[in-house]
Amino acid sequence: MWNVSAVQQFESEEPERDEATTPSPEADLMVIADEFGTAVVGTGDAIEQFCRQWDTPLATVTTAPNDTLARMSAELFSTRTVSTAYAIGTAMQRQFAAKATAGTTVTFHRMVRDAGTGKILSHARIAPPPAAAAFGPAAAALAGLEMAIAAQFDRIDEHLDRIEDSVDEILRLASAQRLGDVYGHHRLLTRRVQALTDGAALTATDWSSIAALGADLEVGVERLRFHAQKLLDALDDKASPGTRADQLADVLRKGRLLETLQLLIVAQQSLFLWQRLRLVQVQTIEPQHLPQTIVSARATLSDQYTADTDLAARLRQVLDHHAVLSPGEAHHKLAGRALTKHRDGLAAMVEAFIAARNLQVEQWTGARHATLGEAWSAARTRTGAAVTAGRRRLARGAGAVATWVEPKQPPGSDDTDPAPAAEREQ
Repeated sequence: MWNVSAVQQFESEEPERDEATTPSPEADLMVIADEFGTAVVGTGDAIEQFCRQWDTPLATVTTAPNDTLARMSAELFSTRTVSTAYAIGTAMQRQFAAKATAGTTVTFHRMVRDAGTGKILSHARIAPPPAAAAFGPAAAALAGLEMAIAAQFDRIDEHLDRIEDSVDEILRLASAQRLGDVYGHHRLLTRRVQALTDGAALTATDWSSIAALGADLEVGVERLRFHAQKLLDALDDKASPGTRADQLADVLRKGRLLETLQLLIVAQQSLFLWQRLRLVQVQTIEPQHLPQTIVSARATLSDQYTADTDLAARLRQVLDHHAVLSPGEAHHKLAGRALTKHRDGLAAMVEAFIAARNLQVEQWTGARHATLGEAWSAARTRTGAAVTAGRRRLARGAGAVATWVEPKQPPGSDDTDPAPAAEREQ
């Protein structure tokens, strides 16, 4: 097993061998794992069996003849037909990257088959095959990072051309004018990466035309995310339901939150494509600096992923607290309908952002409005013996129940029975 640490110090460790097998100079699988996910390269049936054991769905990633991973595959598997699959943040990844939380772990496996049926019984880990010496741990670290970059986004094309007419307004709102022509940059970088995929070299002229984009892209991404956070921070959870509904409407319409998230996705992928081209440039022109460049690119991916995960959590918090009626607000039916309308739109927006960004976050069911029945149950729980007084309040209107369920008592006051003295005497 090879471990490439955060500072790119290469180590070799003895593989864990299956006692029932004899290590073979050939491998059926190569597994590259880092903190972002796990790449599995090998024969189709070997990958299928390997993933079945981990109960892990892997996304197929197309590899190009000029890609690091493709070159490694050609060295390791020779003329055998192999496939490539990738998983983000799975139990498999945690297992294989346990000793390299900020680096890359590479293992090689040989499939053990039943002599009679040919069925794969297990995947024994073996020592690096002789062919693996042709590329070494540094190339494996680069291959894993390239796969991670490719897997950061899903269905990115769905976000293109949706908001092109409002890009200038969004950049103005976010004070991100340095980001410039977001769609133009994205198309340019996509073409450059596709040229690499088709086997072309990244020339000095090509790199010079995009080298200066990196800083502007990174600053622009941070500005867009900050704008989204600022919109959410302006929401007041303690405001009345009607005011909260108006605030949500302003965030969605005037603040352009949906469009900001969509533009954030496009700008981020442009940043990651630029990082991919930067790695190629350094590998070609300054190979002695490739290890530190891998560390830098890995840090960028990690920081962006963490920031987007935090943003998704903040959006869900708004859905659970700002966009629902509490028991004390259950009687605000009109405001509740407005909140529902904006909440549904925001919920769809959040889930689309999580899916497009491929964030590995927990499933979320979402809160719902409290009902008058729940308000009454809460009132009974709170006051216990004051059922009679509570019924009188309910008869006078839902608003009275609201103040009973969530009364605003001064500190130190006795709130065991909010009924007036006249009622208690009856």
